[in-house]
Parts: sequence; C-alpha cells; structure tokens
Amino acid sequence: MYNLPILKQLVLLLHWILVTINGALASLGLGPNWSWGLAIIGLTIIVRLVLFPLTWKQFSSAQSMQVIQPQLKELQKKHKGDRGKLQQETMQLYKEHRVNPFASCLPLVLQLPVFISLYAAIKGMGPLNMGVGNPQLPSVAALNHASFLWIPHLGLSDPYYILLILYVVSQLVSTELMLATQTDKSQKMIMRAMPIMFVFFLFRFPAGLFVYWVTTNLWTVGQQLLIRKVMKPRDLATMSAKPAKRSRIMEAITSAQGDRVQTREELIAKQKAERAKQGGARQAAGQPAAKKGARKAPPGKGKRKQSPPADQGKNKSSPAGGGSDDRA
Repeated sequence: MYNLPILKQLVLLLHWILVTINGALASLGLGPNWSWGLAIIGLTIIVRLVLFPLTWKQFSSAQSMQVIQPQLKELQKKHKGDRGKLQQETMQLYKEHRVNPFASCLPLVLQLPVFISLYAAIKGMGPLNMGVGNPQLPSVAALNHASFLWIPHLGLSDPYYILLILYVVSQLVSTELMLATQTDKSQKMIMRAMPIMFVFFLFRFPAGLFVYWVTTNLWTVGQQLLIRKVMKPRDLATMSAKPAKRSRIMEAITSAQGDRVQTREELIAKQKAERAKQGGARQAAGQPAAKKGARKAPPGKGKRKQSPPADQGKNKSSPAGGGSDDRA
C-alpha cells in the first residue's frame, strides 16, 4: 500500500517535517524526550492550518443544510413514492441555494491518508523501510524510542491508556459540537458511537499517533467555537440572493439525475402503451380486458369441460331404437 506514489510521497513529506521541527527544537536546547513529541504536535497544527479552508466550507455547508431542512422535508412528503423525482428535486434545491452536501466530507476524507502516512513515518514503513535485517533509519529509531510526558516510547502503545481516554473524551466533545447543526437522529447516534467503536481498533496503535489525534481533536474544538462566533447565521433570503457559483460536480449530478428520471418516465409510458395495446387487441377479439391486480388462473383450472347437447346425448344413447323406427 505504501508503494503507491501518493502515499509514498506523503510519508516522505511527513517524515521530513518531523525531522525538521525536531532539529529546530533541538537547536533551542530541548532534548529528544521533548522535541519529538512537540514535533508531532507542530505537524498536527500545520495539517490543520492547511485544511482550514475546507473546514470553513464544512461549517458553512452544515449551516446551509440546517436552513433548508423544512424544504427537504416538504419534498420528502411530496415525492414519497417516487424516489427518482425526489433525488432530482433535492439536487435542484441544493443548486438553487448553493448548498454542497459533499463539503462536510472533504476534511474527514483528507485526514485519512495523513493518519496512514504518519503511522508509516513513525514505524519506519514504506519508503522508510531499510529492508529485512537492516536497522531503522536513525531518525525513525530516535522517534520510536523517544519519551514524551508520561509516555515511555512514542513508537509503542501507551501502557497507562491515558492517551486513549483523552482521545475518547476529546472526540466526543468535538462530535457534539459538530452535531449541533445536524437534525437527523440516526446520524447523531452513529457519530456518537464511532469514537467508542474505534477504541477496539486503536488501543494498540503507537502513542505518537494518539498525540496527533488528541491534538487534532483539541484544535477542532477550539476551531469550531471560533467559527461559530465569527460566521454569520444564514437564512433562505441571504442564500438565494447571492449569485450562484458554477459547480461542475453539482451540475453533473443534477444532469445525471434528470436523465435517469427521464429514462424512467419513458419506460413507464412505454409499458402503459403496451398494456393499452394488449387491452385493445383483447376487446377486438371479443375477450374481456384483464383487470388490474387479477391473477391468471393456473393451467387446467381456468376452463371447464362443456357438457354435450341434450339431443346429441339422446342420439348416442339410442341408435338401435332409431333404426327400428325406420324399418317400420
């Protein structure tokens, strides 16, 4: 996985940033037991500053989604039985009010490769791997064996699980602040359960990763509180008054939804025309038109045997008597 060009370059970049910050702190007189932990915190701040424009858009999109919730509920009631039409009208509503529903996912998606690459940078994997039987790079070995605060080794898991507890608490606080703009109860329950579910996968991870994650959560909490004070509240009038910016992604999605709905309507019209044609053919043949929802009779049970006519039965039953009358 780490041989992918993007991850490979990202691992090398994160390692270079850690080594550079550690060297700068060491020149100020800090020992390795402080410099490497502070280097991870500095790396976290750099990553969060790079992602800040996307985070601003994330909060802006969340506010806009909260404003148009009544319109979304009306569309759900209006097109309850037509899912394709509901999707088309929903995308059109997003386009009219300049709402990008995918903006809230970008910061979370972009943090995943950073987390994976930082794990490789701490453990000396991927492009930092010297091969089987070869020692680690001096910088990787120094990072793994460095201590920080109560943590004996940044390359190993926290033996006291203090970082794990700090991660869960900070993640829950950050999640609650993010869910303040959400109205879907099921989504809120899933988001609240995710930090607890991650504990079973992360408790063996290196302590250096938890330093990164706890710092990220604390930064996110402060950032959310700051953005709430700075960002102005939105309403439908303000959102509709602004000129709509061109979004190729939203235009492509809206166009695809429109084509899908049109194809579906054409197919339904074609099926109705075929049914009407079959009904006309039956009426021309003197057969009653099939009722909607009526089940066809199983073979052999739909038709009853017709009894022979009375005269025919008599002639068959007394052929000899008829012959005697003629002779007489």
